[in-house]
Amino acid sequence: MAGARARGGGPTRPAGVYTPALVKAALAHHAPDPLAIEGFRNAAVLVPLLDGPAGLELLLTVRASTLRSHAGQIALPGGRLEPGESFVEAAIRETAEEVGLEVQPQAVVGELSDHPSPAGYVARPIVAMLAWPQPVSVDPGEVAEVFTVPLSELRAVVPRSELRELKDFKRRIFFYQWRERNIWGFTGNVIKDLFDVLDDYEADRTGADRIRAGVGSGGSRRGADGRRRDPFTD
Repeated sequence: MAGARARGGGPTRPAGVYTPALVKAALAHHAPDPLAIEGFRNAAVLVPLLDGPAGLELLLTVRASTLRSHAGQIALPGGRLEPGESFVEAAIRETAEEVGLEVQPQAVVGELSDHPSPAGYVARPIVAMLAWPQPVSVDPGEVAEVFTVPLSELRAVVPRSELRELKDFKRRIFFYQWRERNIWGFTGNVIKDLFDVLDDYEADRTGADRIRAGVGSGGSRRGADGRRRDPFTD
């Protein structure tokens, strides 16, 4: 499913090299921002980071063409919360149903901020670190295809963006052109948010090291939601 490590079709920048340790540390220092929109229901998606011999990869799905919403689009496994479920429980259940991956609760390494979907959901992205390779078994009623993207390749793509209206407000939508795949919308925004969290943590950690060495200062950048995160102070 994962291909050779060629760059995507869009503009590129120097690729970030993310290790499992960096991802876990960055998410441990990140507090997700909740979001509530009147009339929108709660949902959760899994951000499956695959820890394999070639480095970290992101697992994505292509939604079945028979679905009523977002048919044929690239997505993360997930769906609405059932009564009494937590975000983590919903993300794990939906991932097992859609692609057959068994995700243990201890594989969850953090959460990203809530993102809205035009389908009428506000979804919490749950990031999990999974051993790879392992078998997958897709539900053809929901998923047409599963593929993986090397995280360093996706990070090397400079996304384009557009302002779109959703209900009574505007939001910026990010588009990642990776090879022949156009990863955009809700999924593109979650990916942008993930990279912002990882890059902010790395920049702040480097800045803290420079301050301790007496050679400079560091600081956070704004995330995909436009809000500024607190500097790393550990």
